[in-house]
Amino acid sequence: MLNLIGDIFNWVAAGILFPALFIPLARLLGGKTATWIATVIAVVFMGIAFAYLVPILRVVPSSNQLIVFGSCFAFLSSVILISGGLEKFSDRTVKAAEEFVRGTGNLVMWLLIIMALVQFGIVVLRYVFGINKIYMQESITYLHGTVFMLAGGYALLTNDHVRVDIFYGEAPEKRKALIDFLGTYFLLFPVCLLLLWTASPYVGNSWAVSEGSPQGSGIHAVFLLKSLIPAFALLMILAGFSIASRAAETLKGLR
Repeated sequence: MLNLIGDIFNWVAAGILFPALFIPLARLLGGKTATWIATVIAVVFMGIAFAYLVPILRVVPSSNQLIVFGSCFAFLSSVILISGGLEKFSDRTVKAAEEFVRGTGNLVMWLLIIMALVQFGIVVLRYVFGINKIYMQESITYLHGTVFMLAGGYALLTNDHVRVDIFYGEAPEKRKALIDFLGTYFLLFPVCLLLLWTASPYVGNSWAVSEGSPQGSGIHAVFLLKSLIPAFALLMILAGFSIASRAAETLKGLR
């Protein structure tokens, strides 16, 4: 049952998330809804053709999966048209994505204080009172993983991530925008989509057995910890969507 739910979720996400990623590109190419629809259809057909030509990939979609994808794509297209066109929809989506990513980042920052306090408590209990609690030690892993995975999108959006800078820092604004735009489409989006696709069965299997700690007194919520993987990918995609949209505006001379 969980595999079926996961499969449906994958293709619903593919039908909405994947086409939405091409909105910044369509804005750069003119900002017309028709341009976006044509771009998505072209990419999907090229992907299907490639999958048929390379059967070892084993990712050729079934007719049911294509129906789910097409229905979700049609729904997204209708929402864009109803909202007043691609540019208005994009502006609202970028604003919502930025607020969500920033809000998530600001929220998980408070976990750093909790993690420091828990770690302090572990040290005092162990070296002063000789008490060792497995669940407290494992909670550090949970807290650290949550902060790292859920704050990644925030760090990318606010440009606080580690950057190996060779030519970016001194580049003019339009060249920076071009680097951001190309880097998002050729590096960030493909990796995050691959992470979402490959992590689904891994996370689904963990949920199916309610995977917990190997230690009896540990935290029996490993399935929740593993769920941070797709959450990380989604937050990075939202941050990348915002970055690509801003870069497209800069390249068009709108910023």
